[in-house]
Amino acid sequence: MSNMNRRSFLKNSALTVGGASVFAHPFISGGTSASGQVVGANDRVRIAVAGAGDRGGWLINTFRALANVEVVYIVDADQRRLEPRVRAVAEATGTAPKGVQEYRAMLDDKDVDCVIIASPNHWHALQTIWACQAGKDVFVEKPGSQNLFEGRKTIEAAAKYNRLVQLGTQRRGENTWARCVAAAKSGKYGKFIAAKAYANRPRGSFGFKPIEAPPTHVNWNQWLGPAPMQPYHGNFIPHMWHWHWDTGNGEIGNNGPHYFDLCLWAMGEKHPNSVISFGCRFVNDPANYYRDQMETPTIQFALYDFGGFPLIFESCNIDGPREKWTPHERADLYTEDGVIRGEWFHPNGGGERVRIDVEFERPAGNIWENFINAIRNRNSVPLHAPITKGFYCAALCHWANAAYRTGYRETLTAIREKMGNNPILHESIEKVVAHLKDVFGDTVSVNDMPFRVSEKLAIENEQFVNSRLGNSFLTRAPREPFAVPEQV
Repeated sequence: MSNMNRRSFLKNSALTVGGASVFAHPFISGGTSASGQVVGANDRVRIAVAGAGDRGGWLINTFRALANVEVVYIVDADQRRLEPRVRAVAEATGTAPKGVQEYRAMLDDKDVDCVIIASPNHWHALQTIWACQAGKDVFVEKPGSQNLFEGRKTIEAAAKYNRLVQLGTQRRGENTWARCVAAAKSGKYGKFIAAKAYANRPRGSFGFKPIEAPPTHVNWNQWLGPAPMQPYHGNFIPHMWHWHWDTGNGEIGNNGPHYFDLCLWAMGEKHPNSVISFGCRFVNDPANYYRDQMETPTIQFALYDFGGFPLIFESCNIDGPREKWTPHERADLYTEDGVIRGEWFHPNGGGERVRIDVEFERPAGNIWENFINAIRNRNSVPLHAPITKGFYCAALCHWANAAYRTGYRETLTAIREKMGNNPILHESIEKVVAHLKDVFGDTVSVNDMPFRVSEKLAIENEQFVNSRLGNSFLTRAPREPFAVPEQV
């Protein structure tokens, strides 16, 4: 968004707010633009991990297992999650990392070489920017930002402060997917004509939790950070934040980025020309009229146009009979002759699948090893998943969610007619409809479900051309002192 900023988005949206201010970090006076930070003795890399939940714990163990990597800080606004992680590292290594609830408390420590970010999505961009300003490299989990504006700012910060920023789309370090992408590009299995990403993971209803005072072990103001201040209830922590617009991005932003990334790896990292998104939030809880406290869709489709090349997204979180519905998360790369899926090519017409046989460049290690190696050898080891590429797979989530939020109620029958003649999308809809009928039988009509659909929204210069409301969802009003800055 080289020619757009938050103020421009909000000024041109239906939700105009006052101008955003720039927040100067209290520990930083201009940051550092050094070409390389000095790594500790014997190539030791000292890391701080932000986010002490399940993913943070996994990343602590993954990085700690690498040679000469030391965990020196763990950060989490929830003291009950923080303390066990600190103890676990101390027991495993004999040295306890510092545990802090406030992220900024460790940024001025010269003993920290890089930051591993496993915080909720709404913190990703600001923690990345602050770390870059403090002269620290960053590994940030997907999607890397809660909205498009913030994602662009992470790229600007990485460039301005000459920092390495790796996005956690780990399939960039896997041979299976490198082979798959090479096959699509090679033409050996037919001309590459379309792609599809799936993120089908069954989830039940979260019900309703009462508004109450935050637990004493949670610094609620710090936990919310860049998100709007709001009352606490038990359907935010530990992981339910994914399904609220202020803190998460729904399933499309949770697992979707991995498979969007594979599609764009084959297609080339860029923005689509347009997007249509439709779906609904519907849970299998008749006692609560099929509603719960969450906001993001449990069923979502998106159709992106890349100049005549379609990319389709499918997600359904409603569980059902496994003999008919096998939840799956993957990417399919379509050619004129069939479908490339993982290590296999499935020819049109139902012929027997064949194992892909193409020359491809094998990634040098997984993305965690690659990140540490790049810190030690920043002039000779390129990142597998740099934020400059990862931004585009995250942007696909943001485009679809913003479009979905502009949508209006419509029956699924009418939506299907609106979608035109894309056979891949219609096959996807048919499968989800069949699944919903298996789950609900005659108790719920698919046409009575609260589906909503957007118009086809054109995209130019990292904004919607024809939707002021849509543009308002590509950023958010800043909350001091946690505002993502206009000027990084």
